[in-house]
Amino acid sequence: MSGSMMSKNTIVAVLVVAAGLASGCGGGGEERSLIRNFFTASRVNDRTTLGNIAMVAFDPAQEGMVGSFDVETVGEEQRRPLRMRELGAAVTEARQAEQEHAGRMKEYQDENLDAIARVVEAERAGETVRRRDQSVQEEWRKFRDEDQELSRALSDAESALAAESAVAQVSAYDPNNPIDVQTFEGEIVTKEVTINATVDRDGSSEERMMAITLQKVELDGPDGMIDGRWVIADIQ
Repeated sequence: MSGSMMSKNTIVAVLVVAAGLASGCGGGGEERSLIRNFFTASRVNDRTTLGNIAMVAFDPAQEGMVGSFDVETVGEEQRRPLRMRELGAAVTEARQAEQEHAGRMKEYQDENLDAIARVVEAERAGETVRRRDQSVQEEWRKFRDEDQELSRALSDAESALAAESAVAQVSAYDPNNPIDVQTFEGEIVTKEVTINATVDRDGSSEERMMAITLQKVELDGPDGMIDGRWVIADIQ
């Protein structure tokens, strides 16, 4: 009986030690697997894999190669609503405003073609515009200034939409079921992971603490929630 008890105690002790070693090796199984794949793909410049799991790069020539690492901490998930529909509507509005202005600008140009040609020629030569063309110069300048403002507004709106949807496009990508993520509502989920990595560079190794941002999206689809995969959004 005592031998049986000792055997059980020994097994328990071994399991406890094994659990402790596993914890000491980093833990964070899901996060660890993703990060390991990222550093492996970075090491061999596997752009296909990197394009599916990361928004950033870790260039071995500049940063070194991560040989091993321990996951130190995994932060709590943080959520916020995605703004892709809102930003998409802003792009549509800005594009429409630019097109409408372009139509008015062309109409004015067609009606004042000769005068505008004289204004442009005088401006290029650094000469004073004739009095009879000054009102056209003023109006044409307003058209040009507004054209530049609307172009900037459209560019800014497109940049904001691209930035908001970048992670969603990678996180929710499915070659068997491609979707336009910009038409969906949902949430973007973020968590911070810190690791202690051994980095090899120029024949030497160093320990480096890194903060890695993981993100994924959860989209409200017509057939239920689309749960995207975690991707590496940033690394510091």
